[in-house]
Amino acid sequence: MSGIHLLIADDHEVVAEGLAKCLGLYATFEQISYVANGIEALQYMQDQVPDVILVDINMPEMGGLRLLKAIKQQKIAVKPLMLSMHSSSEYVHKCTALGAKGYITKDVSSEEIEMAIKIIHKGGVYYSSSVAETALNQKNQFNSDITTQELIILKRIASGQTTKKIALEIKISPRTVETHRRNIRSKLGLNNTADMIKYAIENKLV
Repeated sequence: MSGIHLLIADDHEVVAEGLAKCLGLYATFEQISYVANGIEALQYMQDQVPDVILVDINMPEMGGLRLLKAIKQQKIAVKPLMLSMHSSSEYVHKCTALGAKGYITKDVSSEEIEMAIKIIHKGGVYYSSSVAETALNQKNQFNSDITTQELIILKRIASGQTTKKIALEIKISPRTVETHRRNIRSKLGLNNTADMIKYAIENKLV
């Protein structure tokens, strides 16, 4: 299996170059390139389409949101992952609506970025914990009878976490996590994990 072709779109050359060097240490990647803005990213993708594009929101000439819109309109077969200093739900919702497959903040480790890219490349979605946890404040506005712990688990599922990782981080058994999964699906009328992720995004839980 060949490695992932990654394109980084960030106007800070030092940041982009540093990310490319750090991620280049992982065997996950076959090719890593970087550009300074959305216009350069679109020009790059006219010749070759990467598997994943890591996008900064604030860039000159064409920022991340306009780039996402262009990718969607032109039906470019690339999976966008947002990398930003902003963790507000407003940015997350806008990016998700425009086709972003994930959203991580710039304070995460290169290891988490690499993991997020792998998850997205395989067809999943990923949101860093700092982004996912902001949805906890919406509990009082959330029209559902699911418990707070079920809400936390739903958000972690939508962030791409496995049953084992969820169990480890919130200190319950994997079997209990699976029980919560079943209860969430039953209470919300959902059939599978994909439905749970879609529900979480549509209800602005991530």
